[in-house]
Amino acid sequence: MADIDGQLGIRSRQDGLDERVLVKINDATNPDAAGAGQAVSDGKSHTRIHGSDSDGTDQEALLSQEGHVQSNGDYDVTNNKRPSSQGLIVSDRSASTDETTMNKRPTAVLGNDDKVAIDFAISDSSGNRIDEENPLAVFLAENPGDEITDFDQSAAVASDASTNHDYVVSAGLAFKNLNISATSTGYAKFELQIEDGVGVGTYTTKQVLFNSPSNSNVSFDLKKPQSFLAGVTIRLIKTNLDNKAQDLYSTINGIEA
Repeated sequence: MADIDGQLGIRSRQDGLDERVLVKINDATNPDAAGAGQAVSDGKSHTRIHGSDSDGTDQEALLSQEGHVQSNGDYDVTNNKRPSSQGLIVSDRSASTDETTMNKRPTAVLGNDDKVAIDFAISDSSGNRIDEENPLAVFLAENPGDEITDFDQSAAVASDASTNHDYVVSAGLAFKNLNISATSTGYAKFELQIEDGVGVGTYTTKQVLFNSPSNSNVSFDLKKPQSFLAGVTIRLIKTNLDNKAQDLYSTINGIEA
């Protein structure tokens, strides 16, 4: 006689007005081992979620302190070779923001030097665009650097003789916004030079100006922004081109920061 292909029945147990079936979930290979059974407390089944990472290695999923599944967007050659990525979402402007206000997606465009530039616009506090009808208010603030006004009076310079007005950039600072004014009552030549390096003693001429009794003032104003390093000498060579001795005046102006 053939064996009967039957199943074992499940018995329920009366518990007050209800009946219940007790089921244990254990490890199939070693069900009696410590920690091999499914734990339940407070009506919750406690389960460790496992899965394979991008290299096929078994890993346990982790949660944040708020219960969210953690994602890691930082590349690491060993621990995170394929980092998570997600789009940037911003909230509607309001006094209080939460998940329900997060519904705006910013845009971007490919820029130069292999960069992606996020689009943004300068607006006023109400979000209105800045244009001719709604200009951006700008206020001038005091320059954070030290203003330099270095005056020099070369007295009784002989005819055809020269004198130098030197300014050495202060230690630890850079000299910017250079402009120079110079004057004399008679004919004179003024030559602006910049030292080629700190203490090297050689100079490069940047500009030469001449005056006359009818137009006695000259002004050096370098249009291209330049910065001169600490220790470099800024030199103005003043030459008397008149037929008698005269005083030659000059002022070196700028910002050290």
